Amino acid sequence: IVALLNPKVAIFFLAFLPQFVVAGAGPVWAQLFLHGVLIIVVAAFIEPPLVLAGEKLTEKLRNSPRFGLWLDRSLGTILIALGLRLAIEQR
Repeated sequence: IVALLNPKVAIFFLAFLPQFVVAGAGPVWAQLFLHGVLIIVVAAFIEPPLVLAGEKLTEKLRNSPRFGLWLDRSLGTILIALGLRLAIEQR
């Protein structure tokens, strides 16, 4: 439902799908409709396994104190480096 209400999605498909319309292969609206349906069907089979895999990975990483410590240290190092860069930058 989010994709239906998002104008960027409509603009993307209006720019992307017409290049696959073949002149003389039938009504343009029917070709665009078919391509849209194919995208929805393919997404219906591809996205659920990705979501489930992401859920499992998230659960595993949240329960890992070692990963949390690594993440905290990594992000802390990045923030310190950015702060130092900002502090020594000349204007």
